[in-house]
Amino acid sequence: MSSEHEARIDKSHYFDARYLKRERMYSFVEQIELIKQCAARDDSLLEIGKGNGFVADFCTRYLGYQVQTVDVNVDLQPDIVDDITAPRKLKEKSADVVVCYEVLEHMPFEKSIRAVEHMARIARKYVLISVPDMRYFISGRFTVFGSGPIFLQKLISTRRFRRARKKFGDDHHWEIGLKTDTVTYSADYVRRTLFQNVRLLRDYRDIAVPWHHYFVVKTGT
Repeated sequence: MSSEHEARIDKSHYFDARYLKRERMYSFVEQIELIKQCAARDDSLLEIGKGNGFVADFCTRYLGYQVQTVDVNVDLQPDIVDDITAPRKLKEKSADVVVCYEVLEHMPFEKSIRAVEHMARIARKYVLISVPDMRYFISGRFTVFGSGPIFLQKLISTRRFRRARKKFGDDHHWEIGLKTDTVTYSADYVRRTLFQNVRLLRDYRDIAVPWHHYFVVKTGT
C-alpha cells in the first residue's frame, strides 16, 4: 500500500466488525504485552500506524505510558502526520520505544527496509515490529485442571494462512512465506534483508495469533 493509498483509507475501516474480530483483539493483547516487556513505565512510546488507536489508548489510559501516534492518514487524527519511509517531522532519538505493528507489509519491501532504518534512528531503546506470516503453523497446548482426578486436554492445530503464491495487490505487498517469481520471503530472508542495517535482538510467532510475526530491534547501547 502506498502512502497515498493509505492516506485515502476511510476511518470506518478500522472500526468495522469485520476488522475488530476476536483474532484482532488477541493480537492487540500480544502487542501490548511486548511493549510491557521492553518499555519502562516512564518511557516514551511512538506508534507508527495508528489504526483505530486501541493500543495507544490502552497504553496511555491504563499503563501510564506517554504515547504519540504517527500516520499518513489525516482522518485518523494522529498526533503527528508523517511518512516513516521519508520522515520530515520525526527526529533522531526522540522516543524511547518505537512500535510498528502490521504496517510494513502495506508498502513495497524496499520501502520497508528504509522504514526500519528510520525507526531505529528515532528509537533510543527498542523498535517493536510485527508483520504477517503466512506459513504453516503447528501448535500444541496442554491444560491440567480439576480438583479430583487430573484431566489432560491436548490441542494440536496446523494451518496455512494464505496460499504461498497468492496474488497481492494494493493491500499487502509482501508477507513472510510469500513466493514470487523473483524472491521468496522466507523468515530467514526477512531477518537478513529487512534488518540488515539494524541490530535484531529476537523474533517469534505468538501461539495465540501465529499469523503475526514479531521482531525486537535493539537500538542505542
